Amino acid sequence: MKLSDFIRTHHGPIVKEWEQFAATLLPAAGGMNTLALRDHVKEILDAIVADLELPQDALEQTEKSQGHGEKHRMETVGKMHAALRIENGFKLSQLVGEYRALRASVLRLFEKTSGSACPDLSQVTRFNEAVDEALVEATDRFMLVMNRTSDQFLAVLGHDLRNPLGAITMSAALISRRGEDKSAKAASLILTSAERMKRMVHDLLDLTRTRLGSGIPITPEPMDLATLCREVVDELEAFHPDRRLEFDSTGDLRGTWDRDRLAQVISNLVGNALQHGAPNRPIGVRARVDGEEVTVEVHNEGHVIPHAELTNVFEPMVRKPAGAEDNGLRSLGLGLYIAREIVLAHGGTVSVKSTAREGTTFSVHLPRRADAVSHSSGTGKRLDQRDATGGIVVPEGQPPSMH
Repeated sequence: MKLSDFIRTHHGPIVKEWEQFAATLLPAAGGMNTLALRDHVKEILDAIVADLELPQDALEQTEKSQGHGEKHRMETVGKMHAALRIENGFKLSQLVGEYRALRASVLRLFEKTSGSACPDLSQVTRFNEAVDEALVEATDRFMLVMNRTSDQFLAVLGHDLRNPLGAITMSAALISRRGEDKSAKAASLILTSAERMKRMVHDLLDLTRTRLGSGIPITPEPMDLATLCREVVDELEAFHPDRRLEFDSTGDLRGTWDRDRLAQVISNLVGNALQHGAPNRPIGVRARVDGEEVTVEVHNEGHVIPHAELTNVFEPMVRKPAGAEDNGLRSLGLGLYIAREIVLAHGGTVSVKSTAREGTTFSVHLPRRADAVSHSSGTGKRLDQRDATGGIVVPEGQPPSMH
């Protein structure tokens, strides 16, 4: 008997074993009825039978075994089953376990029914490939939904934290204006901590905007980039009186950009340089005309890092190197990621060049005029603006500095 015929004529026992196994997946399965426990198993089996009975040549079999076959045959049932299992509170390991149990049940029952007859190995192979296709689609959908839920949670958390933080900031500001030494000092500490928390909240909100697909919104208006750079550098220099910051600009740096967002970019890059640069060496910020674009460079001298770390330099939540200090700056690992997203929303690019001899330089390239749109992460124009290294430039033979 062909395996496809066996599955078609033995739906009952196979479905029963699926249900029995699903009932053991606690606590999610605890309150589920028979219909819910059997969710989509009939559709999965029907799709497998249809797949087994379709002609397949050697090339198609090879493509499919390497994960390059036609996915639509199992895609729908895999995704639908995953969606309902998520609603019922199943874990990913439990979802995978269902497919493992289904595979074992079908092959065991088929072997028992076949007796001494040798099973058709080609059908067994195709059966395994069909189950794997459904499993891949199910796990992909499961992870997509779970990641989206996590991002939505962060968005709600960031939004709801803003009000209590605002109250803390206002109260600390009122106390600090009273002039009493001890109260003013305490209020200053509260205010500094609250401002730092507020920056983290803003970073979380920006992260969730990009992860949920809406991108970072920008509102361009005419401005002078040189003036903005000077203001940001002066502000950070006042906050870090023990560090030396140098700013230089050349050419006409007027354009149409989102002033607040670019201030965030410069602040993040300079803050990164302060955190990872050599404390006894100056941080250099330079703004200049670069053909039809303008360029802002932030340079520091510091320790080198393993080459493998460089490819993740703009990714969120990347760990700091061992021994790196926070220095009162961001600690969520989002600064460079958000800087990149803002630059890309302006239609620009950001890159880093790092050598032991020349130090580390982050370069932001911006067109003179930015459109008032936000580009969602991983799609459209933004991908076309990034090279295969993610905008990272490292000279041959030179390890990068840690950031």
